[in-house]
Amino acid sequence: MIRLVLSDLDSTLIWREDHVITPRALAAVHALMDAGVRFAPCTGRIYRDLPAMFAGDELACSTAVTSNGQLVYLDGELVEKVAIAREALLGVARELSDVADAYLVVEYGGEKVAVAAELDYVLAHPDNFWSVRRALPTVPTEPCYKANVRVVGSFARCQEVAAALGAALPELDFVCPMPGTPHIDVTPHGFGKDHGGDFLMERLGLSPEEVCCFGDAENDLAVLRHYPNSVAVENAVPAVLECARWRVGPANEDSVADALLDIAAATSEGRMPSFMCDNESRA
Repeated sequence: MIRLVLSDLDSTLIWREDHVITPRALAAVHALMDAGVRFAPCTGRIYRDLPAMFAGDELACSTAVTSNGQLVYLDGELVEKVAIAREALLGVARELSDVADAYLVVEYGGEKVAVAAELDYVLAHPDNFWSVRRALPTVPTEPCYKANVRVVGSFARCQEVAAALGAALPELDFVCPMPGTPHIDVTPHGFGKDHGGDFLMERLGLSPEEVCCFGDAENDLAVLRHYPNSVAVENAVPAVLECARWRVGPANEDSVADALLDIAAATSEGRMPSFMCDNESRA
């Protein structure tokens, strides 16, 4: 039976342009919890973003894997944190110093700031996913738990920059999550959402077979490869569709909500969800 659900948010559970969960999906999350199944958003976003995305319902997102696994919350308490080494981030800034169309963005004190970038350039190329309004000359000394590289250009250009950074800085991983979002997730090498998932799984006394994870983008691959009950939405990138064991419909049809209701009913009845039994496994 499924006892823990890890779900990506953007273009997976949440698909509206305002980045807010639908009432049906929120009800499905609560049905899951009422059935005794733990639910955790598993996202590259920071925890501060989640209450608004869950329509102000803090209970629905009180347990969460955020910042691609670097920050883990259990019942509203921060229980795990893994910072990115400052020297590594300084290396990113150095590598980008001669790259005209990309710059480092770090999160400190609830604010996203550009590093070693011309603020006029940052403001001239706004991105509603970022809302960067300030630039710093160097990486701050405080621990950093969220970093990205903003690329002003195509997804192909984003992948090109990520490849160059990965070759120059093997101590970090650089992942372009999705076409249409020209940014690069920066994490310690070999680190991903699976770290946060395992932390919760072990803290809750569960086994990998009792975990179900949903995703759509390349930053979901680590967690989808890690658990046997992995699920891709129909709109996922090809690598995710190939990797996931199970598949549901597109995000914009609330397909993950339907799957959550299936899981809730199945766990209450002591069985596996119907969509896992009816669909052809890709494993």
